[in-house]
Amino acid sequence: MAPPNRTDPVYSEYYTIDENNFDAEARKNMGWGFSDIPEQLSADNFVRAAKMLVVNLLKWTLHNETRPTPTDSYIRKLHFGRWINDPTDDTCMNTRAKVLVRDSEDAVTFRNGKQCVVDMGKWQDPYSGQTLANSREIQIDHMIPLKHAYMAGAWQWDYKTRCLYANYLGYRNHLIPATVKENTSKGARAPNEYLPSNESYRCQYVKDWLAIKLIWRLNMTQDEVEAVHSVVTNLNCKVSDFKVSQADLNNQRQYINDNIEYCMLNKR
Repeated sequence: MAPPNRTDPVYSEYYTIDENNFDAEARKNMGWGFSDIPEQLSADNFVRAAKMLVVNLLKWTLHNETRPTPTDSYIRKLHFGRWINDPTDDTCMNTRAKVLVRDSEDAVTFRNGKQCVVDMGKWQDPYSGQTLANSREIQIDHMIPLKHAYMAGAWQWDYKTRCLYANYLGYRNHLIPATVKENTSKGARAPNEYLPSNESYRCQYVKDWLAIKLIWRLNMTQDEVEAVHSVVTNLNCKVSDFKVSQADLNNQRQYINDNIEYCMLNKR
């Protein structure tokens, strides 16, 4: 992994994660050496290959062109909607409540005797390292903030894809319970502008940041990749952790396809 070169002639160039850069060791174990992946595989070999192949999150493709930008200014509700209450799951909990239930270390309690709005529980904010018991002290943070995602490519999606992104439960660390202070400090900032105050979490933070960029095919600025490179290098992050299996990536993309109408169910 090498940091971007500041002498590149066009500073407005951008990066994406190279999802065709499969791990060489996996190829070797499959008997492929460094040649291209065989075009024809049996069903069993295809499944086995997908499990063994991994995408290196630290391999980036430089696009020698100006980063595409939206023509419309970002508006949260217009572009991403709100927390959704799935009408098909027999609960009155919206996405926020589901994340609080999912991530509480103790059984949660609800307000007003109805299992709709979570009141108390036990949550660890990984950004600050604090333990919280009152849900009023918690905001649910999008690991890659909505405004940032919009600027990084989500402006090209249709509304139902953006709304699914805002309510996405397919990847656990897509949505994070955080203190109001920490979430406010983060805002829509990328790793070049914000890193969690809990330094021991920073390697995991940038790993999840990159994984979500890969899953949703979001682009990155030069400052952003330089900041990630700096975290991985300066904190001696375990580079082998920065890999996503092709099978897991396929599962995430399939989850998106299977749930693409999720937000539209609320309009029926």
